[in-house]
Amino acid sequence: MAQLVHIPDGPAMGIGAGLPSGHRSPHEMEGWSGRTAWKRATAGGVGSPAPAVGSAVKRRSFVDRLSMGLALFFVSAPVFWLGLMALWLFWFKLGIAPGTGYVSIGASFGSWLSHMIMPWVVLALLFAAFYARMTRGNLIETMAQDYIRTARVKGLPEWKVIFKHGLRSSLTPVVTMFGMDLGTLFGGAVITETVFNLQGIGQWVVSSVFNSDLPVILAVTIVTSLAITLLNLLVDIVYAYLDPRVRYT
Repeated sequence: MAQLVHIPDGPAMGIGAGLPSGHRSPHEMEGWSGRTAWKRATAGGVGSPAPAVGSAVKRRSFVDRLSMGLALFFVSAPVFWLGLMALWLFWFKLGIAPGTGYVSIGASFGSWLSHMIMPWVVLALLFAAFYARMTRGNLIETMAQDYIRTARVKGLPEWKVIFKHGLRSSLTPVVTMFGMDLGTLFGGAVITETVFNLQGIGQWVVSSVFNSDLPVILAVTIVTSLAITLLNLLVDIVYAYLDPRVRYT
């Protein structure tokens, strides 16, 4: 496949670079599931409820307009463009990031972490912005419910009304999307791995499709389907904790 992008003074990045799909070395195969898990954790961390709660409580304020404007920007921006801009700013201009490529965690934990931070954040920004907008809308609707007014009349502190009664009920749709977005994460990982020159599961699948490597395609499909199923099972369990009205028999 044609080379997609090239950053000056850095390695070329393109789909299909490296070894054939069926002959990945242990170094290249190391940490695929770990990188995916960290990307999910980063999405949850970057998309923490704090900006959404501030926007919902202070509607039409500067904080609300700024945070939702940034969320709209990151939802709309293509993942590959965010990755290229991050490389251009933090690597090419400022020189505070190591750039592209992958370093084994066994070789150097610091180098591994510095190489993985930008891909994590870039891929997580799309999901985090979407979660923030959804949490804000749900929290605004929840804070108008009768039981919220009852909690305030009882004299509960405002922070407890918001976080214990309001936010807890507002997170159920977000948790649902968190479980369903794992498939989308694998799709976005293909582009992110290409931009940052990471030999990951996304590039492996694309290379396997072009090389007609059916065992690899079937294996990744089965593992991904199993991961999505288990994650949605975990989402159903978390439901009972977030919403006391949900009970399983």
